[in-house]
Amino acid sequence: MGKRQKQYPKGALVRLTNDEHMRLTALAKKAGLSFSRFLVESGLTGQAPIYEDRIQRERAILQLARVGNNLNQIARQLNAQRGALSFSDIAESLEEVQTALERIEVQWQGVASEHG
Repeated sequence: MGKRQKQYPKGALVRLTNDEHMRLTALAKKAGLSFSRFLVESGLTGQAPIYEDRIQRERAILQLARVGNNLNQIARQLNAQRGALSFSDIAESLEEVQTALERIEVQWQGVASEHG
């Protein structure tokens, strides 16, 4: 079973007219999404996603990746017990994590309020 099948184990057949397919394809492209992802997000949110939503999601993912990197660096140092990892180093990293999470929360609230 491929990665795609594990991530999306269910498929759906949708019947469309040529005009509907053309219009939906154009909207998906404008939103920067695949045709199927556009249909899923539109159906689940009740609104067509826009390109800015995708950009905000990508920014949030980038912030989370940075957080994960910081935490991995802390864990590596603690596990190896090399060098002196001070309380202030840990506190500083945790503050960066908190800041990143707050930024992500603000982004998601912005998306929710725009679509709510």
